[in-house]
Amino acid sequence: MAQGQEVEETVSQELRSPSELRIVLLGKRGAGKSSSGNTILSRKEFRSGISDSDRTRKCEKRTREVSGRRVSVVDTPDLFHTDRVEIERCVSLSAPGPHAFLLVIPVYPQGCKGNEWWETAVKEYCRCLDELQELFGERAVRNTMILFSHGEDLKGRMIEQYIDEAGEEFQQSVEKCGNRYHVLNNKNRSDHTQVTQLLDKIDNMVKGCGGSYLPDEIEQELEERMRLKKLELERENREELRRREEEMKQKYEEKQRRREEELMEFRKQMKEEEKREKGSLDSSGSVRRKNSNELPPANGMYSF
Repeated sequence: MAQGQEVEETVSQELRSPSELRIVLLGKRGAGKSSSGNTILSRKEFRSGISDSDRTRKCEKRTREVSGRRVSVVDTPDLFHTDRVEIERCVSLSAPGPHAFLLVIPVYPQGCKGNEWWETAVKEYCRCLDELQELFGERAVRNTMILFSHGEDLKGRMIEQYIDEAGEEFQQSVEKCGNRYHVLNNKNRSDHTQVTQLLDKIDNMVKGCGGSYLPDEIEQELEERMRLKKLELERENREELRRREEEMKQKYEEKQRRREEELMEFRKQMKEEEKREKGSLDSSGSVRRKNSNELPPANGMYSF
């Protein structure tokens, strides 16, 4: 078989079903990213919980065979409160590129609608998609699917009903993702069907994008952004250096001004002291002359 034909068949096979599926989990802290990663890999690979010690602070990658193929999952820190460089590192961990970004959003228990905190949370989750697009570009949205974690809290409701209850803004975010979404019951990891269905949906999404994984342009875009950020930091450093130099110059000039003022004050005091001493000498000289005029004759006798 010719080498070119072998390459074409390899690419074709990759498009049909990648031999290794590379998944990146994104979202807010507490959304259920780590728990969902554990559910996908069918065992506890990531720390998950509500305590601060369970918080994901850096991108972490775990790989395991799932449904007969290698699946790599990258767990990420809080999308809003983590340095962007760390979030962007998920792409290099998914080299040569992630097949899918899963935007993790939790299912809240029934009856939360109308609560102020619930409406605030929904708005923040809507922002997640905008943040993802800003980080990785519009092309990345085409490889993004919403993953609803904690599906056990649906309690018999359909996920479509939950999406409707979340409001118009949230519905628009789902539509922006091509209405691609999946629900995971994080408390039932023994249900492999839900994971298999998720992987099938990812395969279909990848095929619909016409590629096996996000192209090199994502990496190039991140590198360009890093280059621009480096230039910006260098510019800021130069400005900071100029600012410090100007500040030191002003401090030096202020110090010199104070020294000159102190020197002038000292000279003024010295002149005043000299005047006082001179005045004192003049006064004592007058007294001596006066006293000398009043001295008696040498013989001690006065003449009348």
